[in-house]
Amino acid sequence: MKKIFTFCFFAFALLIGTQSAMAQDQAEINEKAIVKAKELRSVLKFNDSKLEQVYNAYQAYENKIYSLDKYLTSGSTEYNEVLLKTNKKLQSSIKDALGNDLYKRYLIATKQEELLEDVED
Repeated sequence: MKKIFTFCFFAFALLIGTQSAMAQDQAEINEKAIVKAKELRSVLKFNDSKLEQVYNAYQAYENKIYSLDKYLTSGSTEYNEVLLKTNKKLQSSIKDALGNDLYKRYLIATKQEELLEDVED
């Protein structure tokens, strides 16, 4: 009986430890996303609605990057393809959130002027 109780206790402790590690990763992702969104807000001066949309874009981006790093080998062709798609999705989401004028300012502020030509077309 003691062995069963001890085994169940350790199994439960491992289960709780695993969930807290995942929660910590999610908290770090959310923290990165809010920091980036607030940095953009301080530079571009947009409202709370746009802040939430930019935050959601960065949160989705950080989640994808986390899973990309976890499941694929860095430098592989598949990794690079998914990374490129993820970056394009982030840019698209930010453009949708900010609109054309603020997006142009965003590209200049983040030194991504090469993407500015795509916006003007």
